[in-house]
Amino acid sequence: MIMTVQQFHEVQDLILRFWACVDEIAEIEGAALFTAKGALVIETFRAEGQEALRRYFTARRTLSVERQRSTRHLCTNLRQLPRAGVREGGVRMVATITVFSGTGPRPIALGAPSSLADFTFDCVETGQGWKFTCVSGALIFAGADTPDLQKAAAAAQGEST
Repeated sequence: MIMTVQQFHEVQDLILRFWACVDEIAEIEGAALFTAKGALVIETFRAEGQEALRRYFTARRTLSVERQRSTRHLCTNLRQLPRAGVREGGVRMVATITVFSGTGPRPIALGAPSSLADFTFDCVETGQGWKFTCVSGALIFAGADTPDLQKAAAAAQGEST
């Protein structure tokens, strides 16, 4: 699918709202950005379907509050890929994500990024606007404050961490 400029901006907005949810600075529930069978996959972590996504985003928020942990995900180099493997009418976007994180009261001392990852966003246009069918990430660089993905997977399955 060749996107119009408006469609590109709508998909870009979806992706940026996703990171705002992850950073807990958006009012929208993260699972609402996905289709009913949508999936979030980062390395060994996988949350698939609305219920698993809700559990993941809820557990992430709870852990952030408990640890007084803050993050900011910077999304750069956003571009569309050819549609090979993408559902009809869908688009595949990719971006580089740089993560800064820290704990304690703000302002938090700024250090080196905690991780850098490549992300792929498979998106479809629905009656409620653009939604993710799959968001997948691969860590390129991981620092000391990179989250434990096994704990994230357990939270998405409803297990205590």
